[in-house]
Amino acid sequence: MLVVLVIAGLAVLACVVMVSLGHGGEMAEFQPDVPPLGLPAAGQLTAADLIALQLPLSVVGYNTQKVDETLQRVSTALSERDTRIAVLEQRVAELLAGRLQARQEAYARPAPPPRTEHQPEILPQGLANGWESDRADAEETW
Repeated sequence: MLVVLVIAGLAVLACVVMVSLGHGGEMAEFQPDVPPLGLPAAGQLTAADLIALQLPLSVVGYNTQKVDETLQRVSTALSERDTRIAVLEQRVAELLAGRLQARQEAYARPAPPPRTEHQPEILPQGLANGWESDRADAEETW
C-alpha cells in the first residue's frame, strides 16, 4: 500500500513539473464579460456623459481596467480642453493689446481736419468774373 502512495505522489509531482515547464498546454483567453463603455471620443466628452456613466462592477468592486480606461479618457479630454482654453485666452490678450495700441496711436497724433461732404465747384475763369459782376451790381442796388 505504501508503494502505491509513493508512486501516486511521484506521478502528481511529475505532472506538476511538466505543467510548470510549459508542456501542459496554454490556458484559453476569455472575452471580458462587461459591456463596452458608451463614451464618445476624448474631444467630445461632456459633463452629461460623465454623469450618465455607469461603470461595470466585478466580484470585488468596480472593474479596474474599465475605470482606468475611463479616467485616462477623461484626463485626455480635460488636458485638450485646458490647452485650447489657454490658446484662446492668449489670442484674446493679443487682440486686446493690439486694440489698445491702435487706440493710443489714434489719440497720440493730431486729429485730421474736418471734411465736408460738399465740395465747392470750381468754375471756369469767364464764369467767375460774371458772378462777381452780378455781386457788385447787387451791392450797388442795396
